[in-house]
Amino acid sequence: MKQIAVAISWGVAVSFALAAEHPARPPLRVYVTAAQVDAPRQADEATRNALKAKRDRTREARQALEKRLRGQFGKKREAWPADKGDELYQLEEAAALADADYEYRKIDPRGLADSAREVADSFEGKGSAGRKERVALVSSAAEADLVVEVEARRDGKTMPTQVRPDRCFVLFTVGAGGHMDPKQLTMVPADYRIKKLGLYAWKIANPKADDPVFYFESFNGGGNEFGCQGAAASAVSAAVDKFIEDNYQVLTAK
Repeated sequence: MKQIAVAISWGVAVSFALAAEHPARPPLRVYVTAAQVDAPRQADEATRNALKAKRDRTREARQALEKRLRGQFGKKREAWPADKGDELYQLEEAAALADADYEYRKIDPRGLADSAREVADSFEGKGSAGRKERVALVSSAAEADLVVEVEARRDGKTMPTQVRPDRCFVLFTVGAGGHMDPKQLTMVPADYRIKKLGLYAWKIANPKADDPVFYFESFNGGGNEFGCQGAAASAVSAAVDKFIEDNYQVLTAK
């Protein structure tokens, strides 16, 4: 999933006026980019079968472990021994990543760039989204505290007879920019979840030594063909804004 970030070829407005409004909590500098993909990619049949088999194996392993642990320690996960909860969480992450590998097996670089533009626009309050007060957009990763990278996107139809898709998803990462030590991301609680009513976005995986970024997925909410991908991009900006709100202290700790 790791990709080399490339600059989006349009200007992004850099504004720190919000810092004056909230001097105790200035906004974090965020750079939005798209993963580097030189040409459209689509998995061949052998690769699709391998990805599907991996997805199915990890799902089955997760389900089997959860069933065993519930049998041993009860249905309330918070009452389990910490190491057992961690063991299941590791498998949950593996299953989520395997599922993403399969679902996002088709990648169009033009679509990535479009989604990245829509995410940047959403941070600035364009369209139906409100401005994200915890974010100040910057024009490079070196200037940023956080880098938001669009890795892939996909869509589908609720009904085959629909003209356009009404279910849109974006896979994205949140990593450290030039003004943040990547170790600060590891201070975010491992069990952190985005919790906000009406926000369709969720964490897939935590940072790891060989891949020091959070993986998230956003969803437009379904059922609306108009502005489907734009709504999924708006969910990205809302998720990042909420991530900053929930973890501001550890992200800005010195």
